[in-house]
Amino acid sequence: MKLRNLFLSGLLLIATSAIAQNDCTFFFPNQQNEQLTRNCYTANGKLLNILVYRVDQVFNYPSGMEVLANYTFTNASGQVLHSGNMVARCNDGDFSMSMSGAMSFPVAMDMLNSDIYMMGDLMNYPNALSDPTDPADDNEFDDATLRLYQKGNKNNRAEITLSDRQFVTTESVDTPAGAFYCTKIKYDINIWTPKGTIEGYGYEWYTPNIGIVRTEQYNKKKELQSYSVLEKIKK
Repeated sequence: MKLRNLFLSGLLLIATSAIAQNDCTFFFPNQQNEQLTRNCYTANGKLLNILVYRVDQVFNYPSGMEVLANYTFTNASGQVLHSGNMVARCNDGDFSMSMSGAMSFPVAMDMLNSDIYMMGDLMNYPNALSDPTDPADDNEFDDATLRLYQKGNKNNRAEITLSDRQFVTTESVDTPAGAFYCTKIKYDINIWTPKGTIEGYGYEWYTPNIGIVRTEQYNKKKELQSYSVLEKIKK
């Protein structure tokens, strides 16, 4: 489902303060004004960018919950490179969020130095923690594509496609913000630009009520290219 379709469907629902009745695990912060910071690094540990999310609004529905948040990318010096909005939603037990909630890919970071449009699919995050003995049961990970366009120069663009997303394991992950029990998934990544195509793979670790706490991206030679890690949580 595209992000614009999600907003349209959300507008058709009547906001209510009632607690959602479905069994829904939310893999993103769901308290108003809650703020997360995730730092992105090069393979050798040099700080590349800082990604900050802040929850703006939380809506509870009979079928689940929807969160509207804003995000800001800065460089290591604190200069704002890009900012925007994203949505996370759990509906009838299925959680998904806009792809900008996970984005920490090197080619995208380079393009964020320009004024860009960003269009992406929703990415689903099944609750593989619900049954660690059989995590693949009813847990299908969809493919997703993020498209970036420089305003005023359509030739400067990129498409980042994640495919073959699959469960790896559940494990504890240590971060500067604390230790979290996470679902680990692997995906193939294809980054297309007018200059060529880059292929590789990556990992994500995500946990309830927080979301992604760590990412890693590798090239086809199995060499680490970049990673991100949860730095702090502010409530």
